[in-house]
Amino acid sequence: MSQKFDELKQKLKSVDKEKAGQLIKEVKRAHEDGSIDKNEKKELMDEAKKTVGGNPLGGLGK
Repeated sequence: MSQKFDELKQKLKSVDKEKAGQLIKEVKRAHEDGSIDKNEKKELMDEAKKTVGGNPLGGLGK
């Protein structure tokens, strides 16, 4: 696992629903710039969706 993945995972543990959308954007940027791989992105996105109660994220989760 990458250092960026660990950092984002830690943030997810303490994020509230209000900030989850911003964190999802950060996860997507980290994947785009190569800081995390596809599997790490999927795991973080799944965790973020749990954080917001499984509600649709307005396309951010794709």
